[in-house]
Amino acid sequence: MSPIFIDAIALTYRPDLDVLFLRWPQPVYAFPTRDVYQQVLELAQETKSRFWLFDIRSRGPLSQEDALWVQESFYPQLHGQLGRSIYVAYLLTPAHAEDPDTIAFGELLRTKEWYGQDADFEGFTSETDALQWLTERQNVEIQS
Repeated sequence: MSPIFIDAIALTYRPDLDVLFLRWPQPVYAFPTRDVYQQVLELAQETKSRFWLFDIRSRGPLSQEDALWVQESFYPQLHGQLGRSIYVAYLLTPAHAEDPDTIAFGELLRTKEWYGQDADFEGFTSETDALQWLTERQNVEIQS
């Protein structure tokens, strides 16, 4: 599938990998987070992709309002929208991966009732490692 470019993002589905890629090359304020995630959801529904790689190295931090929306609305509704669990590999800068606020937010999300059932995610500083994690998730599902 050809990439979809919406102002500040590039959204692509790779059927050979069964991975949906979201590349966010500009800061978050360049395009509203909720609109971007809605585009992701629509492409995921169209392609039936449940394995996503979000490259957020240039996105910048989410606002508190958007962070709350991600944890209270977006992730909890995914299972109902897609019918199965989704897996998101976040590609981070090394500084972002070591940021105490980022670490605390990830730990908070892992306490939510939807985590591990409706959605699972992990952060990476290497795209190779992120894709390997997604491939491992795919292989676990094939073996189940």
